[in-house]
Amino acid sequence: MPREHYLNATYGIRSWLLTTDHKRIALLYLVSVTFFFFIGGAFATMIRIHLLTPSDCWSRRKPTTSCSPCTAWR
Repeated sequence: MPREHYLNATYGIRSWLLTTDHKRIALLYLVSVTFFFFIGGAFATMIRIHLLTPSDCWSRRKPTTSCSPCTAWR
């Protein structure tokens, strides 16, 4: 591998975010897709855990009006 290549041609976050090099753009895309994949998985897991336990609508409080969506589940 040569001493200077596309990963270390210029340093800093600015050089990575404002690059036009297609190899750097592909790496940024791969990192961001992986990051948001795990964030989405964490949110999906939180929703599933929330749905495992029966609760009184979204909280333990009683609804204040009869038009509340919580009253449809009773």
